[in-house]
Amino acid sequence: MMYLIASFWLPMLLSALVGITTGWWMWRAGASEDTLAYASEPAPIIPPAPPEAEPEPEPEPEVEAEEEPEPEPEPEPEPDAPDKVEEPVAAPSPFRDAPDGEPDKLTLIKGVGPKLSDLLHGLGVFHFAQIAEWDDAQVAEVDSQLGNFKGRVARDRWVDQARLLAARNVAAFEREFGKMNGSF
Repeated sequence: MMYLIASFWLPMLLSALVGITTGWWMWRAGASEDTLAYASEPAPIIPPAPPEAEPEPEPEPEVEAEEEPEPEPEPEPEPDAPDKVEEPVAAPSPFRDAPDGEPDKLTLIKGVGPKLSDLLHGLGVFHFAQIAEWDDAQVAEVDSQLGNFKGRVARDRWVDQARLLAARNVAAFEREFGKMNGSF
């Protein structure tokens, strides 16, 4: 190492001097008074362009309207007939239409988040016991309704998880599926 330094000390010294001189020259050229004055002034604020005016619609030519006959008044309902009120018909669900009691916290099932929980509630699924009783046809029915989450029922083993959660067997659930996300 000492041999290289002793042999090349002069070219190394010259290249260091050239580098320092070039750096100083570039720094001084960049720091001229014009540049410093411009840099200290704030940038001008350019107001946004005014919105383009929408073209006014052309006035429609006025057409003389012929007199229309007065509409016939609607017949009054018979006083003895009860008013018929039509209720909206919901799509039939292969599951219960409403929860029996307080709905279970479906997000305890691994793979079911808030969006999937809301989607399952829309399908009429509110309890772990419902999911635990699903057969292959019902799993296929739910899976077809999951959209982007299709395949999650089988992949995350919802039916197996729901059986353990419906039985409130936390120890077996955590042994097989890992720590539970929250509590009942």
